[in-house]
Amino acid sequence: MEEDSFGSRKGKNMARIGEDASGGGRVRWGILGTGRIATKFAAELKRVERLGGSSVAQAVAARELERSERFAGEHQIPHACGSYTELLERPDIDVVYIGLVNSQHYPVCKEALLAGKAVLCEKPFTMHPSQSDELIGLARQRGLFLMEGLWSRCFPVVRAVRDIIHGKEYGAVTLAEFDFGFIGDLSPQGRLMNPALGGGALNDVGIYPLTLSQFFLGPIVEFQAMATLSPSGVDLRVLVNARHESGALSRLAASIDTITQKEGNLFAERAAIHIPSPLWKPPLAICRIHEGQRGSTPARPPTERRIEGAYGGNGFEFEINHVAECVAAGLTESPLMPLEETLQTALLMEKIRKECGIAAPGL
Repeated sequence: MEEDSFGSRKGKNMARIGEDASGGGRVRWGILGTGRIATKFAAELKRVERLGGSSVAQAVAARELERSERFAGEHQIPHACGSYTELLERPDIDVVYIGLVNSQHYPVCKEALLAGKAVLCEKPFTMHPSQSDELIGLARQRGLFLMEGLWSRCFPVVRAVRDIIHGKEYGAVTLAEFDFGFIGDLSPQGRLMNPALGGGALNDVGIYPLTLSQFFLGPIVEFQAMATLSPSGVDLRVLVNARHESGALSRLAASIDTITQKEGNLFAERAAIHIPSPLWKPPLAICRIHEGQRGSTPARPPTERRIEGAYGGNGFEFEINHVAECVAAGLTESPLMPLEETLQTALLMEKIRKECGIAAPGL
Protein backbone atom coordinates (compact mmCIF):
# COMPACT_ATOMS: atom_id res chain seq x y z
CA MET A 1 0.00 0.00 0.00
CA GLU A 2 1.42 3.39 -1.04
CA GLU A 3 1.77 6.51 1.10
CA ASP A 4 0.97 10.08 0.09
CA SER A 5 2.89 13.21 1.07
CA PHE A 6 1.03 13.39 4.41
CA GLY A 7 2.15 9.85 5.26
CA SER A 8 -1.46 8.65 4.92
CA ARG A 9 -1.89 5.30 3.30
CA LYS A 10 -3.42 5.00 -0.17
CA GLY A 11 -6.05 2.34 -0.55
CA LYS A 12 -7.87 0.25 -3.09
CA ASN A 13 -10.83 2.61 -3.42
CA MET A 14 -8.88 5.17 -5.51
CA ALA A 15 -9.41 3.36 -8.80
CA ARG A 16 -13.20 3.34 -8.40
CA ILE A 17 -13.64 7.12 -8.37
CA GLY A 18 -15.14 8.24 -11.66
CA GLU A 19 -14.41 4.84 -13.21
CA ASP A 20 -18.03 4.57 -14.28
CA ALA A 21 -18.80 7.06 -17.06
CA SER A 22 -21.71 8.53 -15.11
CA GLY A 23 -19.34 9.60 -12.36
CA GLY A 24 -17.57 12.14 -14.55
CA GLY A 25 -14.56 12.08 -12.24
CA ARG A 26 -16.64 13.39 -9.32
CA VAL A 27 -16.96 11.76 -5.90
CA ARG A 28 -20.44 10.22 -5.63
CA TRP A 29 -22.03 10.21 -2.19
CA GLY A 30 -24.64 7.97 -0.66
CA ILE A 31 -26.44 9.26 2.47
CA LEU A 32 -27.56 6.74 5.07
CA GLY A 33 -30.31 8.26 7.20
CA THR A 34 -32.93 10.96 6.77
CA GLY A 35 -32.94 12.59 10.21
CA ARG A 36 -31.94 16.07 11.35
CA ILE A 37 -28.18 15.75 10.87
CA ALA A 38 -28.55 13.94 7.53
CA THR A 39 -30.87 16.73 6.37
CA LYS A 40 -28.22 19.36 7.12
CA PHE A 41 -25.53 17.28 5.43
CA ALA A 42 -27.64 16.72 2.30
CA ALA A 43 -28.50 20.42 2.01
CA GLU A 44 -24.83 21.37 2.10
CA LEU A 45 -23.81 18.55 -0.22
CA LYS A 46 -26.24 19.88 -2.83
CA ARG A 47 -24.93 23.40 -2.27
CA VAL A 48 -21.35 22.20 -2.83
CA GLU A 49 -22.53 20.42 -5.96
CA ARG A 50 -24.24 23.56 -7.32
CA LEU A 51 -21.08 25.58 -6.68
CA GLY A 52 -19.11 23.19 -8.90
CA GLY A 53 -17.39 21.14 -6.19
CA SER A 54 -16.03 17.67 -6.74
CA SER A 55 -18.86 15.97 -4.83
CA VAL A 56 -22.28 14.88 -6.05
CA ALA A 57 -25.25 13.51 -4.10
CA GLN A 58 -26.08 10.20 -5.76
CA ALA A 59 -28.46 8.29 -3.46
CA VAL A 60 -30.15 8.27 -0.07
CA ALA A 61 -31.41 5.36 2.03
CA ALA A 62 -33.85 4.97 4.91
CA ARG A 63 -35.49 1.94 6.45
CA GLU A 64 -38.71 2.85 4.64
CA LEU A 65 -38.74 3.66 0.93
CA GLU A 66 -41.37 6.38 1.39
CA ARG A 67 -39.07 8.33 3.72
CA SER A 68 -36.07 8.11 1.40
CA GLU A 69 -38.20 9.08 -1.62
CA ARG A 70 -39.50 12.14 0.20
CA PHE A 71 -35.96 13.07 1.31
CA ALA A 72 -34.60 12.56 -2.23
CA GLY A 73 -37.32 14.82 -3.64
CA GLU A 74 -36.62 17.56 -1.11
CA HIS A 75 -32.87 17.56 -1.87
CA GLN A 76 -32.92 16.69 -5.59
CA ILE A 77 -31.05 13.40 -5.06
CA PRO A 78 -31.40 11.05 -8.08
CA HIS A 79 -31.88 7.73 -6.30
CA ALA A 80 -33.89 6.68 -3.22
CA CYS A 81 -33.38 3.30 -1.54
CA GLY A 82 -35.68 1.46 0.85
CA SER A 83 -32.82 -0.07 2.89
CA TYR A 84 -29.22 0.65 3.76
CA THR A 85 -28.17 -2.60 2.10
CA GLU A 86 -29.78 -1.56 -1.18
CA LEU A 87 -27.72 1.64 -1.27
CA LEU A 88 -24.51 -0.13 -0.28
CA GLU A 89 -24.93 -2.56 -3.15
CA ARG A 90 -25.03 0.24 -5.73
CA PRO A 91 -21.85 0.36 -7.86
CA ASP A 92 -22.20 4.11 -8.44
CA ILE A 93 -21.47 5.11 -4.81
CA ASP A 94 -17.90 6.11 -3.92
CA VAL A 95 -18.36 7.16 -0.29
CA VAL A 96 -21.21 6.94 2.21
CA TYR A 97 -22.15 9.36 4.95
CA ILE A 98 -23.62 7.72 8.06
CA GLY A 99 -25.89 10.17 9.85
CA LEU A 100 -27.82 7.75 12.07
CA VAL A 101 -28.51 7.57 15.80
CA ASN A 102 -25.30 6.93 17.78
CA SER A 103 -25.98 3.28 18.56
CA GLN A 104 -26.37 2.47 14.85
CA HIS A 105 -22.97 3.78 13.80
CA TYR A 106 -21.09 0.54 14.43
CA PRO A 107 -23.35 -2.00 12.65
CA VAL A 108 -24.05 0.20 9.62
CA CYS A 109 -20.41 1.30 9.29
CA LYS A 110 -19.35 -2.34 9.39
CA GLU A 111 -21.85 -3.25 6.67
CA ALA A 112 -20.61 -0.36 4.53
CA LEU A 113 -16.97 -1.42 4.83
CA LEU A 114 -17.86 -5.02 4.06
CA ALA A 115 -19.62 -3.71 0.94
CA GLY A 116 -16.37 -2.02 -0.12
CA LYS A 117 -17.42 1.59 0.45
CA ALA A 118 -15.41 4.51 1.76
CA VAL A 119 -17.08 5.86 4.90
CA LEU A 120 -17.60 9.14 6.73
CA CYS A 121 -19.34 8.22 10.01
CA GLU A 122 -20.81 10.81 12.35
CA LYS A 123 -19.42 11.26 15.85
CA PRO A 124 -19.20 9.52 18.24
CA PHE A 125 -17.70 6.85 15.99
CA THR A 126 -18.95 3.93 18.09
CA MET A 127 -20.23 3.27 21.62
CA HIS A 128 -17.29 1.06 22.66
CA PRO A 129 -13.53 1.10 21.93
CA SER A 130 -13.59 -2.54 20.82
CA GLN A 131 -16.05 -1.60 18.08
CA SER A 132 -13.86 1.28 16.92
CA ASP A 133 -10.83 -1.00 16.89
CA GLU A 134 -12.70 -3.58 14.82
CA LEU A 135 -13.88 -1.07 12.22
CA ILE A 136 -10.45 0.53 11.89
CA GLY A 137 -8.89 -2.91 11.40
CA LEU A 138 -11.50 -3.81 8.80
CA ALA A 139 -10.95 -0.58 6.84
CA ARG A 140 -7.18 -1.07 6.86
CA GLN A 141 -7.48 -4.69 5.84
CA ARG A 142 -9.64 -3.73 2.87
CA GLY A 143 -7.74 -0.56 1.96
CA LEU A 144 -10.80 1.67 2.37
CA PHE A 145 -11.09 5.27 3.49
CA LEU A 146 -12.65 5.69 6.94
CA MET A 147 -13.14 8.87 8.98
CA GLU A 148 -15.03 9.89 12.11
CA GLY A 149 -17.19 12.93 11.31
CA LEU A 150 -15.69 15.49 13.65
CA TRP A 151 -16.31 18.31 11.20
CA SER A 152 -14.89 21.03 13.47
CA ARG A 153 -11.36 20.10 12.45
CA CYS A 154 -12.07 20.96 8.83
CA PHE A 155 -13.03 24.60 9.46
CA PRO A 156 -10.37 27.10 8.28
CA VAL A 157 -10.44 29.00 11.59
CA VAL A 158 -9.81 25.85 13.63
CA ARG A 159 -6.94 24.83 11.37
CA ALA A 160 -5.44 28.33 11.54
CA VAL A 161 -5.61 28.35 15.35
CA ARG A 162 -3.93 24.96 15.47
CA ASP A 163 -1.12 26.23 13.21
CA ILE A 164 -0.58 29.21 15.54
CA ILE A 165 -0.45 26.93 18.59
CA HIS A 166 1.75 24.24 17.07
CA GLY A 167 4.09 26.89 15.67
CA LYS A 168 4.27 28.54 19.13
CA GLU A 169 3.72 31.92 17.52
CA TYR A 170 2.82 33.34 20.94
CA GLY A 171 4.72 30.80 22.97
CA ALA A 172 3.38 27.57 24.45
CA VAL A 173 -0.26 27.25 25.47
CA THR A 174 -0.39 26.32 29.16
CA LEU A 175 -4.11 26.57 30.03
CA ALA A 176 -7.34 26.13 28.02
CA GLU A 177 -11.08 25.80 28.50
CA PHE A 178 -13.86 24.62 26.21
CA ASP A 179 -17.59 24.27 26.85
CA PHE A 180 -20.68 23.13 24.95
CA GLY A 181 -23.99 23.16 26.76
CA PHE A 182 -27.59 23.50 25.57
CA ILE A 183 -31.09 22.55 26.69
CA GLY A 184 -32.21 19.48 24.78
CA ASP A 185 -35.28 17.28 24.66
CA LEU A 186 -35.20 15.69 28.11
CA SER A 187 -38.35 13.61 27.76
CA PRO A 188 -37.80 10.02 28.97
CA GLN A 189 -38.59 8.69 25.49
CA GLY A 190 -36.18 11.08 23.76
CA ARG A 191 -32.88 10.11 22.15
CA LEU A 192 -30.79 12.23 24.52
CA MET A 193 -32.10 10.42 27.60
CA ASN A 194 -31.86 6.88 26.24
CA PRO A 195 -28.61 5.01 27.07
CA ALA A 196 -29.45 2.33 24.49
CA LEU A 197 -29.30 5.01 21.78
CA GLY A 198 -26.06 6.52 23.05
CA GLY A 199 -27.66 9.53 24.73
CA GLY A 200 -26.12 11.91 27.26
CA ALA A 201 -23.98 15.03 27.27
CA LEU A 202 -20.62 13.34 26.70
CA ASN A 203 -21.70 11.50 23.55
CA ASP A 204 -23.80 14.30 22.10
CA VAL A 205 -21.66 17.42 22.61
CA GLY A 206 -18.93 16.62 25.14
CA ILE A 207 -16.93 15.02 22.35
CA TYR A 208 -16.34 18.49 20.85
CA PRO A 209 -14.42 19.98 23.81
CA LEU A 210 -12.69 16.62 24.25
CA THR A 211 -11.42 16.34 20.69
CA LEU A 212 -10.81 20.02 19.99
CA SER A 213 -8.62 20.29 23.08
CA GLN A 214 -6.52 17.39 21.83
CA PHE A 215 -6.40 18.79 18.28
CA PHE A 216 -4.81 21.93 19.70
CA LEU A 217 -2.85 20.62 22.70
CA GLY A 218 -2.10 16.97 22.01
CA PRO A 219 -3.34 13.78 23.69
CA ILE A 220 -4.87 13.82 27.15
CA VAL A 221 -2.64 11.73 29.43
CA GLU A 222 -4.38 12.28 32.76
CA PHE A 223 -7.84 13.46 33.78
CA GLN A 224 -10.38 13.83 36.57
CA ALA A 225 -14.07 13.71 35.64
CA MET A 226 -17.41 14.15 37.34
CA ALA A 227 -20.97 14.05 36.02
CA THR A 228 -24.56 14.63 37.06
CA LEU A 229 -26.65 11.65 35.99
CA SER A 230 -30.29 11.47 34.93
CA PRO A 231 -32.72 8.80 36.22
CA SER A 232 -31.98 6.80 33.06
CA GLY A 233 -28.26 6.78 33.84
CA VAL A 234 -27.04 9.08 31.07
CA ASP A 235 -25.09 12.21 31.98
CA LEU A 236 -26.90 15.53 32.03
CA ARG A 237 -23.67 17.39 32.71
CA VAL A 238 -20.04 16.33 32.58
CA LEU A 239 -16.88 18.15 33.62
CA VAL A 240 -13.34 16.99 32.81
CA ASN A 241 -10.11 18.49 34.08
CA ALA A 242 -7.27 17.22 31.92
CA ARG A 243 -3.50 17.29 31.53
CA HIS A 244 -2.19 17.00 28.00
CA GLU A 245 0.99 15.42 26.69
CA SER A 246 2.24 18.96 25.97
CA GLY A 247 1.97 19.81 29.68
CA ALA A 248 -1.02 22.11 29.15
CA LEU A 249 -4.04 21.84 31.43
CA SER A 250 -7.61 22.10 30.14
CA ARG A 251 -11.10 22.34 31.59
CA LEU A 252 -13.80 20.70 29.45
CA ALA A 253 -17.52 21.00 30.13
CA ALA A 254 -20.67 19.75 28.41
CA SER A 255 -24.37 19.72 29.20
CA ILE A 256 -27.74 18.82 27.69
CA ASP A 257 -29.76 20.66 30.35
CA THR A 258 -27.82 23.94 30.73
CA ILE A 259 -26.95 26.65 28.23
CA THR A 260 -23.26 27.57 28.31
CA GLN A 261 -21.17 30.03 26.31
CA LYS A 262 -20.17 27.33 23.78
CA GLU A 263 -16.74 28.95 23.45
CA GLY A 264 -13.06 28.13 23.66
CA ASN A 265 -10.15 29.96 25.29
CA LEU A 266 -6.48 29.06 24.99
CA PHE A 267 -3.93 30.92 27.10
CA ALA A 268 -0.39 31.14 25.74
CA GLU A 269 2.71 32.85 27.09
CA ARG A 270 2.18 36.03 25.06
CA ALA A 271 -1.47 35.93 24.02
CA ALA A 272 -4.96 34.64 24.76
CA ILE A 273 -6.82 33.04 21.86
CA HIS A 274 -10.61 33.26 22.05
CA ILE A 275 -12.93 31.17 19.85
CA PRO A 276 -16.42 32.69 20.25
CA SER A 277 -19.61 30.70 19.86
CA PRO A 278 -20.24 28.61 17.84
CA LEU A 279 -17.13 26.77 19.05
CA TRP A 280 -17.93 23.67 17.00
CA LYS A 281 -18.21 25.57 13.68
CA PRO A 282 -16.39 28.87 14.20
CA PRO A 283 -16.20 31.64 11.60
CA LEU A 284 -13.91 33.68 13.86
CA ALA A 285 -11.11 33.53 16.43
CA ILE A 286 -9.56 36.49 18.24
CA CYS A 287 -5.98 36.69 19.52
CA ARG A 288 -5.45 39.22 22.31
CA ILE A 289 -1.70 39.72 22.27
CA HIS A 290 -0.26 40.97 25.56
CA GLU A 291 3.39 40.12 24.78
CA GLY A 292 3.93 38.47 28.16
CA GLN A 293 3.83 41.64 30.23
CA ARG A 294 4.23 40.94 33.94
CA GLY A 295 1.76 41.81 36.65
CA SER A 296 -2.01 41.67 36.98
CA THR A 297 -2.46 45.11 35.37
CA PRO A 298 0.02 45.43 32.48
CA ALA A 299 1.05 48.94 31.45
CA ARG A 300 0.06 48.54 27.81
CA PRO A 301 -3.31 47.25 26.58
CA PRO A 302 -3.21 44.10 24.43
CA THR A 303 -3.44 44.34 20.67
CA GLU A 304 -6.03 42.33 18.76
CA ARG A 305 -5.68 40.01 15.79
CA ARG A 306 -8.76 38.54 14.14
CA ILE A 307 -8.71 35.20 12.32
CA GLU A 308 -11.72 35.14 10.03
CA GLY A 309 -13.16 32.28 8.02
CA ALA A 310 -16.73 33.12 7.07
CA TYR A 311 -18.78 30.56 5.17
CA GLY A 312 -22.00 30.68 3.21
CA GLY A 313 -23.81 27.46 4.12
CA ASN A 314 -24.16 25.49 7.33
CA GLY A 315 -20.47 24.58 7.48
CA PHE A 316 -20.52 20.98 6.25
CA GLU A 317 -18.82 22.12 3.02
CA PHE A 318 -15.36 21.95 4.60
CA GLU A 319 -15.75 18.34 5.74
CA ILE A 320 -17.39 17.32 2.44
CA ASN A 321 -14.58 18.85 0.40
CA HIS A 322 -11.90 17.38 2.67
CA VAL A 323 -13.31 13.86 2.44
CA ALA A 324 -13.77 14.16 -1.33
CA GLU A 325 -10.13 15.17 -1.70
CA CYS A 326 -8.97 12.26 0.47
CA VAL A 327 -11.14 9.72 -1.36
CA ALA A 328 -10.21 11.00 -4.82
CA ALA A 329 -6.53 10.76 -3.84
CA GLY A 330 -7.00 7.19 -2.63
CA LEU A 331 -6.17 7.90 1.01
CA THR A 332 -7.39 5.45 3.63
CA GLU A 333 -7.60 8.02 6.41
CA SER A 334 -7.75 11.75 6.99
CA PRO A 335 -4.64 13.69 8.06
CA LEU A 336 -7.00 15.94 10.08
CA MET A 337 -8.80 13.09 11.88
CA PRO A 338 -6.42 10.09 11.99
CA LEU A 339 -7.88 6.72 12.89
CA GLU A 340 -5.46 6.24 15.78
CA GLU A 341 -6.88 9.36 17.36
CA THR A 342 -10.43 8.10 16.83
CA LEU A 343 -9.50 4.98 18.76
CA GLN A 344 -7.71 6.98 21.47
CA THR A 345 -10.82 9.16 21.89
CA ALA A 346 -13.05 6.09 22.16
CA LEU A 347 -10.81 4.71 24.91
CA LEU A 348 -10.80 8.05 26.73
CA MET A 349 -14.59 8.37 26.58
CA GLU A 350 -14.97 4.84 27.92
CA LYS A 351 -12.73 5.73 30.89
CA ILE A 352 -14.76 8.88 31.57
CA ARG A 353 -18.02 6.89 31.48
CA LYS A 354 -16.63 4.34 33.93
CA GLU A 355 -15.23 6.96 36.29
CA CYS A 356 -18.56 8.81 36.38
CA GLY A 357 -20.87 5.77 36.25
CA ILE A 358 -22.48 6.90 32.99
CA ALA A 359 -24.79 4.33 31.39
CA ALA A 360 -23.95 3.14 27.87
CA PRO A 361 -25.31 0.56 25.42
CA GLY A 362 -24.22 -3.03 26.06
CA LEU A 363 -22.06 -4.88 23.59
